[in-house]
Amino acid sequence: MPATSDLLINGFHLTVFAIANAIFVFAVYQRLKLVSKGKPANKLADWGTRIRSFLLNVIFQHKLFKHPLRGMMHALIFYGFISYLVHTTSQMIAGNAWAIFKMVDIDPYTFWITDFTWLGFSFSGVTTALIIAGLVTAIGLTFVLMHNTQLGKRINWRTNGDLQWFFLILLLLEFGTIFALMIGSGTPIYEGIVQHFSLLVLLGCGYFAYRRWIRHAKGLDIPSAQSAIVLGLISTLMLSTLIGGAAQTMLDGGSHAIWINRMVLAILGPMGLNDSFTAEATRNFAWWVHIGTVYTFMVFVPMSKHSHLLFAPINYLLVQERPAGQIRNIDLEAEDAVWGAGNVSELPWASTLDGLSCIECGRCTVECPANRTGKPLDPKKIMVDVKHSMLAHWDNLMQSDGSEAAASPVVGNPYITEEELWSCTSCHACVEACPVGNNQLDAIYEMRRHLVLTESRFPQELQLAFQNMENNSNPWGIGAHTRADWCADLGVKTMAEDSSVDVLYWVGCAGSFDDRNKRIARSFVKIMQQAGVKFSILGTEENCTGDSARRGGNEYLYQTLAQTNIETLNNYNVKKIVTACPHCFNTLKNEYPQMGGNYDVQHHSDFIDDLVRDGKVEMDPAQVDKMKDRRAVFHDSCYLGRYNEVFEQPRDLVRAATGMDLAEASDHHRTSLCCGAGGAQMWMEEKYERVNMKRTEQLLDTGADTIATACPFCITMITDGVKSKSLESDVKVLDVAEIVAASMKGGDGAIGSSGFAVQGAGAHH
Repeated sequence: MPATSDLLINGFHLTVFAIANAIFVFAVYQRLKLVSKGKPANKLADWGTRIRSFLLNVIFQHKLFKHPLRGMMHALIFYGFISYLVHTTSQMIAGNAWAIFKMVDIDPYTFWITDFTWLGFSFSGVTTALIIAGLVTAIGLTFVLMHNTQLGKRINWRTNGDLQWFFLILLLLEFGTIFALMIGSGTPIYEGIVQHFSLLVLLGCGYFAYRRWIRHAKGLDIPSAQSAIVLGLISTLMLSTLIGGAAQTMLDGGSHAIWINRMVLAILGPMGLNDSFTAEATRNFAWWVHIGTVYTFMVFVPMSKHSHLLFAPINYLLVQERPAGQIRNIDLEAEDAVWGAGNVSELPWASTLDGLSCIECGRCTVECPANRTGKPLDPKKIMVDVKHSMLAHWDNLMQSDGSEAAASPVVGNPYITEEELWSCTSCHACVEACPVGNNQLDAIYEMRRHLVLTESRFPQELQLAFQNMENNSNPWGIGAHTRADWCADLGVKTMAEDSSVDVLYWVGCAGSFDDRNKRIARSFVKIMQQAGVKFSILGTEENCTGDSARRGGNEYLYQTLAQTNIETLNNYNVKKIVTACPHCFNTLKNEYPQMGGNYDVQHHSDFIDDLVRDGKVEMDPAQVDKMKDRRAVFHDSCYLGRYNEVFEQPRDLVRAATGMDLAEASDHHRTSLCCGAGGAQMWMEEKYERVNMKRTEQLLDTGADTIATACPFCITMITDGVKSKSLESDVKVLDVAEIVAASMKGGDGAIGSSGFAVQGAGAHH
């Protein structure tokens, strides 16, 4: 029969264990129930995609390493907790079976699962450390290999699920070997590893405390009591382990002591830890502090902003089946259709889960071009306001049966203002930066839809753009009958004249109506004609794709334009489309399939790159040689790069056509700074500092005298930026099609009508 004291201890632990777990489960359940009150989101991806997403971003912390130092420090904390799993589980088992353990003469304070998981390994501590270091290095090299593996032109780990699985399985084997070594080498080795991780976790905590309270890094809330509590709890867990481990080594007579134990004992010795009685009391006290902190952590985390520890993994496991550049489709004819979100209850459930997942790290805010230029938009605040409104209107949401919107306003004071929503350029930088998988844009689009479709409140300039798209099928409002005038002298046929073609060239509104972009369209036509491509255009049958209408919240206008275009394309049985506009490219490729428009769509930079690779377009060495003293930089379009993974093709074209390597701006490729025209901003007035000015300055800072682009919006915005600096005679802003058309055999020549400046242009800083 166990002693009464042991029964009381057992009962106390069981009670605390039950209460902590009950509160934890109830808090998580209630919040997931709140999430379920949201409207339907897009269909979830298949299980393979979802598991890959979870492994890559949760287990292997991939997105966090976009900032290597921060990623490393977070990884130290995350993997520290992973290493603690067996350690803390051992304590829970011992506490719940305290009386039983005492009856069979097992000391609960020294019970470790690893006493029973020995796999026969008998490596020394040093050997084990070297093996683990080697495996960690192998993991790092595997990531490097993964990032640099390119099979053919378009197959890489980001775009190919099979390639992802190959590397993930390799990483899991390496990771699993480390874990097996940890738990299979016996308790002394395992506890030694835990002691080392305790120091590493404390290092990570110290770093994040420094960033928040000393460095005051942008995007972080100051002072943030919740962050202080969590860092305090984590530090307490680590310190209790270090102190308890040191005391235990004293009780064991120094056997299996490591340098950390000796260091802690050297600190605690002068404080009274110098005999077995004190050591046992210290060990026992540290044991209870540790397990008590674990249960406090369980109770606190689900109800704090650090609930991301729970909801971010769920977020990554519930990824949706859609391309990055696709907005949720609305069946406008459905009786229960919700035209946007003015209430939290009208947001898709995925956006409310995003709110709970947000760690409030501010990475999205740091990358946001609107925020960087002084505008009121703060993507982090968008997520936080969704969460706060959801929690503030808890009762209304819980009582809702979904038949009508539960009163849970999120647009307007004290939450998200209209000016915030209309500042967004839809550049996707916030989504790219978010380490917990949130999509801030989804919520912004839904709230814009609400303002436009339900409230009829939107910037006045957008009204004109909407009217122009509705009346003349283009935002400029130029007569639709002139859409094909730009190529009247080029011998280009329309689909009505010849639909037996290999490619439909989707010119887009900019190429059809904007004088600067007409020159790009003409250059692209010359390239296709030189390569012998059989193509036609739609001419007056082409309408705006509706990108600006949709991003501007006017879903009804977008669907009207899209449906008309899809009917036209399907009538001609179009299979392949090429376009010079990334916005048209994204809409045709990723959004028209929602309405039955399924086509093989290619951006002109990618298409021209194919022609060059296949030898159908050849560069004239004499013209290329004239470019050798120039310096070029390429500006990544958001809708081409971040949205659709086209980064290197336009760069390869510039290299081929100019014979030079490219400079890179401070923000480039996946972190490129937006030109400021996306998200329907092209048609709105911009307050505060202009985004295109900031981006132009970055491009000019490279010392380039040739700025290459692959987007009509970008070329307009960057050209304006260069003109504002009075540098248009020194710096030329050109589309990749113009550069290729200038340097190719049979082209216009590298100097002259192509727009290149005379060699040796002056400095421009």
